Amino acid sequence: MPAADNAIRLCHSELWSVRQKSINLRIVPPDSVRSATGELDADAAALLADIAAFDLDAARQRVQEADARASAPRVSATLFPDVARGQAFPDVVVPRGGKLPSPSAPALRSVEASGSAAGGLLDELKDEVAENRRRASDASRQGDAVRARLDRRLRTIFDYCHDLTTQLNYLKPSIPRDYFFMDSDDAFRNLAWVEGFADFRSQAERDGGFIERVALAYTLKGPGERTLERAGGGVERLRQTLFDLGLKFECRERRNSQRELELGTFTVADQIGVQVVWRADFDNNVVIMESRNLERLGYATCTLSPDLISSALLDQFGRLVLGRESRFRALVTR
Repeated sequence: MPAADNAIRLCHSELWSVRQKSINLRIVPPDSVRSATGELDADAAALLADIAAFDLDAARQRVQEADARASAPRVSATLFPDVARGQAFPDVVVPRGGKLPSPSAPALRSVEASGSAAGGLLDELKDEVAENRRRASDASRQGDAVRARLDRRLRTIFDYCHDLTTQLNYLKPSIPRDYFFMDSDDAFRNLAWVEGFADFRSQAERDGGFIERVALAYTLKGPGERTLERAGGGVERLRQTLFDLGLKFECRERRNSQRELELGTFTVADQIGVQVVWRADFDNNVVIMESRNLERLGYATCTLSPDLISSALLDQFGRLVLGRESRFRALVTR
């Protein structure tokens, strides 16, 4: 009966496996432990009965059924209370068009109230922004008006200076004016008009293209020349002065054996370069007139109101250029 003994040993082994699984299954929640343990004990008793009756097929079937129940997923027996429909998450019905329904009237009133409460500060900020923009716009319009006004005055000056130089370049008249140089009694005399021109400079187009500067330049020349001498450090000082005044000169230097400058002899031609610049001061709404060698050797500056610039003033300026009697200075200093 070796085969029967082997079968009995196999059944005992499977029964031992079932019992081990029943032991391991004792870690399930308390609400299912008792029922599972009772079922396994009943299966074990029935299995022993089948083994005793040598019904090996029935014993094997019982072991397989017990193993299947032991390995099946457990279903929790914990009960959850029912949540009534609409209590926590009410249904939202989306219409066929895909748009959510409008909020109810109380909700709208709540949103409007909160918006009006926050709108007090927002309205103040918006009003401040609008006021700043209005001021900036007014300042921009005023600035454009000032620039346009000065532009018209400078155009008038340019037109006059251009016509003046055109006529004088043809006539080349004598200019009855004496230019005294520093402390010398030997003045530049018997001067005549050589050549002159006028031009202007305007702003970039993005800034309006207004004229901001008009320049008049001309040259007067006499028949002779003069000689000036300076020693030591006076040589460089005289050289710089002649250069600043735009005078035409030559210098011969004498140095000692140590190459130190001892004496400088300057030959200065009877030639005067005159320059007059009319510059718009847009910030202060005035025209600044800067001149070099206009009435005398050196620099001069005066400020003119735009209202003062007229044909009568420019006529007096032309007389001043020609060395004739003029009331130009009296008009611009009033």
